[in-house]
Amino acid sequence: MSTQIIELISSQGIWALLSFILISYILKAQEKRDLKQGEREDKYQTIISHLTMEFELINLSVTEIRNKLKKR
Repeated sequence: MSTQIIELISSQGIWALLSFILISYILKAQEKRDLKQGEREDKYQTIISHLTMEFELINLSVTEIRNKLKKR
């Protein structure tokens, strides 16, 4: 299909062909960037979940310490 499109566009002139090739390249590069961004976001979500659990543990420890200090 892309060869048919290239043949059709090349009949319109070299600038139309170069523009089409550039747009195709940009779209493919953007698709790769989107995949990497998705992976990065998944990693960030994992890190945020881990930090949230750690924060909850710290919060519990602080609460226990406060309770012990109040009893004194």
